[in-house]
Amino acid sequence: MSTDREAVVWTRLPQPGENGAAAEHTPRRMGRLYVTDRECRFTYDDGFLDTGLPGVGLVYAPEYFGRTTIVRERSERFDLLPPLQSLIPPRDSDNFQRNLALKYLARQGKTDLKGFDADWEILKISGHGGIGHLDVFADDAAASNWYENTPAHQLHHITDELSFSLKEFMTWFDDDLDVLIQTVGPTPSVGGAIPKLLLSIPNSGWDGRIGLPTRQPTHGVTDVVLKFEQTTRYPGIIELEALAMDVHREAGFETPRYWLCHFKDMPALAVERFDRDTNNLPVFTETLFSVLASGAPLTSHYDYRYDLIARAIDTSPVSIVTHHAEAKLHLFKRFILSLLTGNGDLHLENLSIIARGEERSFSSVYDPAPMRAYSQHDMLSVMPFGDYGEMLEGRDKPVNFNEAISRFASACGLNQRQCDEVTHHFLNLTATYPDRVGELQTVPEENRERLIQRVNEVRALFDSF
Repeated sequence: MSTDREAVVWTRLPQPGENGAAAEHTPRRMGRLYVTDRECRFTYDDGFLDTGLPGVGLVYAPEYFGRTTIVRERSERFDLLPPLQSLIPPRDSDNFQRNLALKYLARQGKTDLKGFDADWEILKISGHGGIGHLDVFADDAAASNWYENTPAHQLHHITDELSFSLKEFMTWFDDDLDVLIQTVGPTPSVGGAIPKLLLSIPNSGWDGRIGLPTRQPTHGVTDVVLKFEQTTRYPGIIELEALAMDVHREAGFETPRYWLCHFKDMPALAVERFDRDTNNLPVFTETLFSVLASGAPLTSHYDYRYDLIARAIDTSPVSIVTHHAEAKLHLFKRFILSLLTGNGDLHLENLSIIARGEERSFSSVYDPAPMRAYSQHDMLSVMPFGDYGEMLEGRDKPVNFNEAISRFASACGLNQRQCDEVTHHFLNLTATYPDRVGELQTVPEENRERLIQRVNEVRALFDSF
């Protein structure tokens, strides 16, 4: 026999001031969350509805539900509304963030937690302060304590005296502020197999000093995601991702600032967070996986088609982006560049929507690492595009690569001339990319050669364009 569960959802989203006044950034409760054996239920507070702020997610926006309780049946993949589920690290045995949270819970006497029992406990103690604008707490008292008892921000040099060990890393919890370096950030919403932590560094850039993630406007500090290299599993991935970021910036994409660094002798990449504004306040962001899974029965972040993303932009009853043509062109360009840089892993969690004022668009580029350098991720594309390789009705041959590119371009609203212009431009832009890969210092020769070969194979497929 189980008991219904209850929690509260808060946010630090700033509310625009009236008549040019400064934005107000008082934390406010968004609503109450209830979970029964069969359902997840969420109801907005009347006071929050009066703010006009974005809500839990695009599909679950206050403008659609108002005071009506949002009800979603629990499933094997989603016990909660997808935007809230994203605050919990997946149930993978090697997930770094999940293991940190479980270790913390074990220290509190909560051991042998499994399944959703573990998820719920993790959500209550680390579902706040992560990526995005949603903060989940066990109750209002816990929320008030967390928001009101903010330690004075300090930056500390990373030294041996700090007793800093990844194996001893704990998450950012309310009662551990006396151990600064053991409390540097919950990252439940920063998924993936690469260990990632949330930190703050000087706004001028990485200089070897780190601090807690900010909880309020903090002058001279910027929040970052710090990614660590798993040398045994993905040797050289930090250098590869930095190169991919450079190429995307050269291609005209909005990319965050980043700094290559070493952290206790480990290669790392500090990436400025795009989900925070210049005042360290949250910006509304939501992954495409969360958006689409809120309205469709998706089971994973690659359980979709690129063409369907373009269709959803045009036909979804929920406004995903403000400018449809611009967003579809962005999607097509991101996909072409992912092919040409050897990143076959452009899935729904690596594409996010960001809201700036009344404008919704694709966010800055993140996680563009050329994963085809590694045999376990060596695939052309993690999701289908343009019916590539499929035998369509009335055809005696499967759709070839060039036709699939053209079909996907058409789904994105581009004619053949526009499709050719994009592909030719990116082919020229990446002409030296194989050479740049070959010059990388930390990527093993085997991985460099694999990536160069795959990229050249893709370039050959584009030859007829």
